[in-house]
Amino acid sequence: MNIKIYSKLCRLIPIVVLLLSSCSDFLTVTPDNRTEEEGYYDSPQRVEQAVTGVYTDLRRALLHNYSWLMYGEARAGDLVVDVDYLSYVTAQNLKANQYDLVQLTDWGYFYDVIKSANDVLDIVGKSDDEVLSEYQRNLYKGEALALKSTAYFYLTRIWGDIPSAEAADFGQKITGAAVIERAVAYAAEARGLLPWVLLNNDGIESASLTAIRFNKTAATLLLAQEELWRGKGAEALTALQGLSADGASLSGLGLSLGKDRRTEIPTLPLSAAMVSMPLARLNAIYPEGDQRRAALFTISATQATLIVRDQTMLELLKLSEINLLQAEAAWRSGKLTEARQFLITAAQGATEDYTGLTEQTFADALLLERQRLLVGTGQRFFDLVRFGKVTRFIPALSEAAVQNGAAYWPLSARSISGNSLSQNSYWAN
Repeated sequence: MNIKIYSKLCRLIPIVVLLLSSCSDFLTVTPDNRTEEEGYYDSPQRVEQAVTGVYTDLRRALLHNYSWLMYGEARAGDLVVDVDYLSYVTAQNLKANQYDLVQLTDWGYFYDVIKSANDVLDIVGKSDDEVLSEYQRNLYKGEALALKSTAYFYLTRIWGDIPSAEAADFGQKITGAAVIERAVAYAAEARGLLPWVLLNNDGIESASLTAIRFNKTAATLLLAQEELWRGKGAEALTALQGLSADGASLSGLGLSLGKDRRTEIPTLPLSAAMVSMPLARLNAIYPEGDQRRAALFTISATQATLIVRDQTMLELLKLSEINLLQAEAAWRSGKLTEARQFLITAAQGATEDYTGLTEQTFADALLLERQRLLVGTGQRFFDLVRFGKVTRFIPALSEAAVQNGAAYWPLSARSISGNSLSQNSYWAN
């Protein structure tokens, strides 16, 4: 099958050099088009640089043009981003001929993550025992697997059925369900390899390093999200066993921020000058008396802005989601009493009384608390899809439109050029 998956990185020199170089914007990725200097990855530091490159790819995938918000809260109407193309996104006019919007329909950055992660797995697999310790080998392999799982998870939630980037079936179209199965397998393997707390170069446990790289807790959160996406509540609940939001060794995952040679990557993506919530929206989501209003937002006479305590990273997998995931996993496993308790714990500070939730009312309460507690992480629209609530909260998308693929994003012309892929039925019109 002739399939083009566009990459933003040249593959003719070692990965670490690629991060500092400039090359053609669009190259066709193939499983074996990388050449490197013989013996280049001859130290832990050089292998780690390759791992860092995968995180850089993920940061570009999620932060260029504020894409994680455009796919999440911005499309759902919860957050306002001060960019020209926001109006197209909130109006669900995702095929408009606007440069930045067209970039959001291109999946190349996510495939960069997968390609770079597979490169790291190849490097680690070929490294001698003298080069990497067991800890380093497990860490780097676990990070690559978790990052690859993350990329596939985003790809299928954004575009549905997608092409494989694996050597065994490269370019073949795979269903969303099959993509999730692969993502689950990668995340589960990663969780078994990753440590709870990462070590710095001196062999000392480092909370700051753990917070910006995949660790066992973050891989568990990712795995639980993926299990719930495919409707496996019992499996998600099993994965989450042993986690508690106040555990000293637990850490979520934030993307480390900083300057990037690509100018469209914001260094302060949640700054008050760029991202806000209208007061009417704030009052609807967080009513008067909800203690999270002041904890999460700085509120002025015209708008509310998220409080970001650490501007050096963007939180993607938060510890505050643990109880929310446990609540959903228990509920989907038929354990309503247990699910209620998890939700009550998660919703501390809310004005609602959740002690009387029933099977019929639990979903709405859980969805509301996820909207409140995970604001800024880009999950809102995906949650609406998973809970089957897109039409209820986004009237511009009818049930018929959602059935025809409107909840997914259209594919860029470049993504479907020269191959047998086609636009889904809704966006083809």
